[in-house]
Amino acid sequence: MKDSSISDEFYPEGGLNTASYDLRADLDRKIFEDPIPFYTRLATSLAHENGVLELGCGTGRISAAIAKLGIKVEGLDLSPAMLGQARANYPDLTWHLGNMCDFDLGRQFDLVIIPFRGLQEVTEATDQRRALERAFAHLKPGGAIALDLMDPDLRYCLPEGDPEHVELPIFPMPDGVGQPGSRLRITAMERTNDPLTQKFSEHWRFEEISDQGDVITREDCWHHLRWVHRSEMRLMLELSGFVSISEFSDFEGNPPKYASNQVWMAKRPD
Repeated sequence: MKDSSISDEFYPEGGLNTASYDLRADLDRKIFEDPIPFYTRLATSLAHENGVLELGCGTGRISAAIAKLGIKVEGLDLSPAMLGQARANYPDLTWHLGNMCDFDLGRQFDLVIIPFRGLQEVTEATDQRRALERAFAHLKPGGAIALDLMDPDLRYCLPEGDPEHVELPIFPMPDGVGQPGSRLRITAMERTNDPLTQKFSEHWRFEEISDQGDVITREDCWHHLRWVHRSEMRLMLELSGFVSISEFSDFEGNPPKYASNQVWMAKRPD
């Protein structure tokens, strides 16, 4: 993937990466904070007749959780493979294939959300700003945006990157994928950093392994992201027209904290 602001190749059609996304997301929620209650609470309190728009909806897990509460919700994502899973898992919801930096759905919403660090998948600073402007345009007057990001720990943003390999716990193979009895091994390989542009690339390896530990299938993917500093994020929101900007270090509303999460809320003026 040369530029995830424009195209998505990290989640290939029919790949082990795409098929295992929900398994990894479940592990992430157990190890770190679970963002789903935060976004469902916001939807319950802020979404009325105009509903919710999720940008970077992926396989649709958060949109589905909001829909279970009886709230209207639509999702938009750049990846056909991920949207294919969303449509298969939640066929009654509305899904849009599109780029969050350049889309027009022709309507406005009460709440726009960009969960799971989705804005960092946009790897150009100008495009991150464009995504916020498109979110603003799709909010009704007085509507709100909410998103979360990683707050960069600068020790890990140095030019030398990180050569360490980290193997995740062995997963069962996703339903309908692989040979009988095989399992899934996922390894976070090396990471490279470009401090000048604040971009980093993570090399991920996905392997179907037999009961004897032999590799049946191997898939290598590179995930390109961009880190955003808190002061930069606030400025982008202000320049995009947002007001009443609030920032937190977690999904419980605690004050900002270095090298923690960035959780942001802001409003379109009434």
